[in-house]
Amino acid sequence: MSFERRRFLKSATLTAVSAGLALGMGRAVLGQKKGKPLDKVIGYPIPIKAQQDPLFYFSEATFRPYINGYFEAPNARGELVALKLVSVNGYKPKAGSMVAASKARETKSFSLMFKSSERLPPFTSIHNISHPALGKFDLFLTPREKDGEFYYEAVFNHL
Repeated sequence: MSFERRRFLKSATLTAVSAGLALGMGRAVLGQKKGKPLDKVIGYPIPIKAQQDPLFYFSEATFRPYINGYFEAPNARGELVALKLVSVNGYKPKAGSMVAASKARETKSFSLMFKSSERLPPFTSIHNISHPALGKFDLFLTPREKDGEFYYEAVFNHL
């Protein structure tokens, strides 16, 4: 066996082994192992504070009873602004829009659309929202203007 051929075989074998290890770890890092809790897959525990955050548990069904109800957020002067929840829209990926060759994972993604009585502060996108039944929580709101009225959208992506 020539020196060049041995070097080629050795290099090819090491490349195959490295790729196999990298791909195997990639599945674990991306949480694609079935039956394991997330903290076991990622290798470190999820902080208790994150688990206690209400946003961690909010779902589309949480907000449906409050359509046409009012939430509040402070404006730039700290005064509370009324936000009317006008819609709750679920999201289901379309079969034709798959990028991967395998079946898409089901998500619990949804969006909320609020109509505001006035503009919220432009220097922040994360607003402290309060509701009598749901309590206080922070939401990332994206402004959407329609017909001179102020709308804000919040998107939840739960995998």
